[in-house]
Amino acid sequence: MIVKGTKISLTRGDSACISVSCTADGEPRPFVDGETVYFTVKKSIYTEEILIQKIITTFDNGEALIKLDPSDTAGLDFVDYVYDVQVNLIDGTVATIVKPSTFSVTGEVTYD
Repeated sequence: MIVKGTKISLTRGDSACISVSCTADGEPRPFVDGETVYFTVKKSIYTEEILIQKIITTFDNGEALIKLDPSDTAGLDFVDYVYDVQVNLIDGTVATIVKPSTFSVTGEVTYD
């Protein structure tokens, strides 16, 4: 997996773990119990079909760990998709903390 800024590139069928944290007013703002982080991948921002979605409700040291399994990308084509990360905070605030960004699924040689 390669991450450059908010662009993610992942070899189809690989495992990956993406750690997401956030800040408020320039200070670390850990996620807490009762909050939800959504990681969603689609073909484009204009389509309704969700290809991958991870919903995180438990946190490791205030960070959301997004775990991608080989099966999450196994059926996807080798193209660029779009993803975002939304958080629903305990106070009712809903915020997209990673705006729509590129999620590239790249080719593989070994299919095992």
